[in-house]
Amino acid sequence: MQTAHRLAVTAAVLAALATPSFADTTTYTNSAAFLAGLSGPGYTEAFTGLGSPASGAGLSFSSGGFSYSISSPGDLYASGDFLGTSLPDQALTITFTSGNVTAVGGNFFNVNLSDAFQPLAVTLTLSDGTTTTFTPASAADSFRGFASTQVINSLTISAPGVSVYASVDNLTVGSVTPVPEPSSWALMGLGLAGMGAFARRRQNKTHD
Repeated sequence: MQTAHRLAVTAAVLAALATPSFADTTTYTNSAAFLAGLSGPGYTEAFTGLGSPASGAGLSFSSGGFSYSISSPGDLYASGDFLGTSLPDQALTITFTSGNVTAVGGNFFNVNLSDAFQPLAVTLTLSDGTTTTFTPASAADSFRGFASTQVINSLTISAPGVSVYASVDNLTVGSVTPVPEPSSWALMGLGLAGMGAFARRRQNKTHD
């Protein structure tokens, strides 16, 4: 009786351990692949038709059940085609306020005072600590996307430089369905195997 009890407890523990063991964050460099991974349509904002200056206190956006605000220590700058900082060497912070965002992607780049693209490094930092630094060769090459198994609360875009302005365009927010890692499936299999052995043992005792 004691052995059977231990088997049942062990199987339950293994199954429980398997459930939350997921990959953390996947980074995409291709927009089509990122969009294909969304579990729903998401919400894409192209930042067209916005006037400047925009308050540094933040602009708010909302659609499709998702909402967020974008702010900068200085004022925001809206070109009519993208949104950026009004002052150089400042960060843009996107704070997600509803919708359980687990996926976010867009074009992230630097421009100069004349709104011309600058091939300089951009650093993206998620609220879960994920950090990516890359140098886009062109605006078309500036896409990065993230899919996480945890809710993403914020994304910061940093572009240090005395003459460049961090910018964002075509920002997509949405959600993804987490997939367990292979190790999780193995743990779950062990848990189920233990439960099966326990069931067979009880069945054999019944027939004895």
